[in-house]
Amino acid sequence: MGDDSARTSADFQPRIEVYEEGRRAPVAPRPPVLSSAFLGGDVILEKHLTPQSAHYGEREQTTDTLFLHEGKPVRAAWRVCGRRLDAWVRSGHLWIVPRSMPHTASFQGPHGGVLLSIGNSQLERHIGPLVRGGRIELALGFNLEDAQLEHLLRALLAVAQDGSCADALLGELLVNAVCVRLASYAVSKLKIVPRRGGLPAARLKRVLEYIDANLGENITLSELAGVANMSLYYFAVLFRQSTGLSPHRYVLNQRVERAKELLRDPKLSVLDVSMNVGFEHQNNFARAFRRVLGASPTQFRRDCL
Repeated sequence: MGDDSARTSADFQPRIEVYEEGRRAPVAPRPPVLSSAFLGGDVILEKHLTPQSAHYGEREQTTDTLFLHEGKPVRAAWRVCGRRLDAWVRSGHLWIVPRSMPHTASFQGPHGGVLLSIGNSQLERHIGPLVRGGRIELALGFNLEDAQLEHLLRALLAVAQDGSCADALLGELLVNAVCVRLASYAVSKLKIVPRRGGLPAARLKRVLEYIDANLGENITLSELAGVANMSLYYFAVLFRQSTGLSPHRYVLNQRVERAKELLRDPKLSVLDVSMNVGFEHQNNFARAFRRVLGASPTQFRRDCL
């Protein structure tokens, strides 16, 4: 799993690593086509493309890792836990590689796709309240067909490709959804306690006030859940029940509403407005504004002034 084009992020981007021959090494000898870190580097997404056959010697993942194959079918073999798994790997097939599990892999032709490394504390952080105690351990998976997990990984890839700092909240929501979905592949199974009626009024008020006061900052799901004094999973579920929107969509709408007010001030440039509502890059602001209103910020300003 290697490289065929320039990376879209900085050269010092954290890499997904394995233990190989007693030392830590990158998961692939060539750098990834795309690399992006979420949650302070605890979750790393990489896209790899290798144009030829390859054999990867015995190694152990340093974290729980997902592999989503993209591209043409390729024959692959995976030796793990004393078993040899041999099959055609097709686009959309998923592998779950638990951390610290020795394995080897080989591909008989061009291969690649998306790798997602989930830091050792992240599963406990996102789904700890949903499983029956103890350490969360994933069962290995080979050539899984899981449409929901595939969709979530492709959505996370789209966020990485967009490179929008303002979409940090969306990235965290997607990581949370990936972890919740992975709970179904855990040794300890889900134990979800039903919650009804959305967030209590006082908690919802605190959260909405926090969002309103921090629209120019990089708001995270963890911060919002902390304001509500709730776990990440239950907060995301109950916030949607209360508002009809995901936390990311609500924050995006509020940023656009604030931007509409600021765009009516001719003294502010579109870039000024963009920075004031939490977008570091003007093109990301324009794309989000158009997504909500169907018009660019410049068009909106022209119609209002």
